[in-house]
Amino acid sequence: MKLMIAEDAAEARRKRERAEEWERYERREDARKVAQALSDSRQQLAETIEKWAKAMAVERFFADAEERLNNLDNERRQRLEERLELARAMMGSIDPMDFIENWQAPDERYRSKYREV
Repeated sequence: MKLMIAEDAAEARRKRERAEEWERYERREDARKVAQALSDSRQQLAETIEKWAKAMAVERFFADAEERLNNLDNERRQRLEERLELARAMMGSIDPMDFIENWQAPDERYRSKYREV
């Protein structure tokens, strides 16, 4: 009888230890995923800013080209206005809100199961 009680207690202890070890593993894994989400988010934000900076350089190009149109004769100006319009349409949006809208914040990538609310 005492042996059965001791075995039951030992089994309960092993079960509790396995559960505690699993909990520690899940918390470590959760912390790793939180850190990875933060890192990925920072990287994407840096890339977003870089893309926007390039878009602004393109915008400056178009603004300068449009300003120079004023010094051209009518026929050439009309032809180049059409080409500028087509070129600008091909480049897409340069609105920073469009860029930031596509960025994923860390919590959008992974939300911790253990985070304090």
